[in-house]
Amino acid sequence: MTNNKISKKGTFGTTMGVTSIIAILVILVLIVFAALSITTSKADLNLSERTAEMTSEYYAADSAAEEKVAEVAEAARGGAGWQDGLGDGYAVTEEGGRTVVRYDVPIDDNKALSVRLGVAANGDVSRELWQVRSTSEWSGDNDIQLMIE
Repeated sequence: MTNNKISKKGTFGTTMGVTSIIAILVILVLIVFAALSITTSKADLNLSERTAEMTSEYYAADSAAEEKVAEVAEAARGGAGWQDGLGDGYAVTEEGGRTVVRYDVPIDDNKALSVRLGVAANGDVSRELWQVRSTSEWSGDNDIQLMIE
């Protein structure tokens, strides 16, 4: 009868140790997942803030470009010699019997909204190009680093 008590004590101690180890591992896994969740949430917040800022900058430039379209349309309705009344910042050329007006509106230090408008002889203005382009010089990294022992 004494042997049964000893075997039960040994079994109970072994079971308690395995349970403790499993509980500790589960807690560690939950801590790792919590840390990853916090890190991912912070990265998502930063991305959202940058996206909101870039979107705001783009729409401010878009609004300024639309105002310039209105200026060109108003000047074009003025008749002959309307190009002289546009002012600075516009590039006016003649292409294929119509007038082409080009201008850029800065978005930020590295991007600008490029606009090209076609102006018909009757003063109608059409958008031919409305594009974001990079204004900074791109320099690629052409170095190939090989690990040779």
